[in-house]
Amino acid sequence: MELLVFSLLLCGAWAQTSPPPVPDHGNHTDDGVNGQIFNGRSFICIQSASTWAEAQQRCVSLGGNLATIHNQQEEEFVKEVAKGSAAWIGSTDAQQDGLWLWINSKPMTFTGWCVGEPNNHRGPQQCAVINFSAKKCWDDERCLVKLPFVCETELQNS
Repeated sequence: MELLVFSLLLCGAWAQTSPPPVPDHGNHTDDGVNGQIFNGRSFICIQSASTWAEAQQRCVSLGGNLATIHNQQEEEFVKEVAKGSAAWIGSTDAQQDGLWLWINSKPMTFTGWCVGEPNNHRGPQQCAVINFSAKKCWDDERCLVKLPFVCETELQNS
């Protein structure tokens, strides 16, 4: 009998401390961030400050990569997803200084660099940031700096 009472008390305490299940609407992460759709891709901004590599790893765990930008409309959209704050995007010149590549190997045909960027200011800066400065342009930054980041995932055709 004592074991039964103890078990009931333990279950009751557990039920009070467990969060209720969250309905799955298919467009959020466990961070509670909703994805926004553009050009067949879903974009999310994760506010957890991370290094560029940590950010890419997190995006991969969500089924995507750091965001890539291929035209002015995508750039404006990604800036909005990042809520105007500086955030990592999926471009790096880590393999060869000055040769900027997208993480998904697509050609880098569009850029939004700030005037004078990329510039390796005060040493190697091999990772790209969107929404830099009041001008909201791109900057090269040290990859170990911790920033929020924007992920993208390709939408599956139904």
